[in-house]
Amino acid sequence: MATVDELVKQYETDEALQKEVADILADGKITMMEFLTFVNRHHVNVTPADLPRLREQARKMGFIE
Repeated sequence: MATVDELVKQYETDEALQKEVADILADGKITMMEFLTFVNRHHVNVTPADLPRLREQARKMGFIE
């Protein structure tokens, strides 16, 4: 399983991952289904309880407002 930090590092150079994230964030929000689909697809070691913390991290990184 990948960690969030590993996925963020991959995001820096992976254009396909950048597009996938941009598509998810296009409407400015992240649904639970989008979150679960994404973490399952990328085998990220997080739980739904982590979503608020990750949403705040995404805001700080400028992904969403």
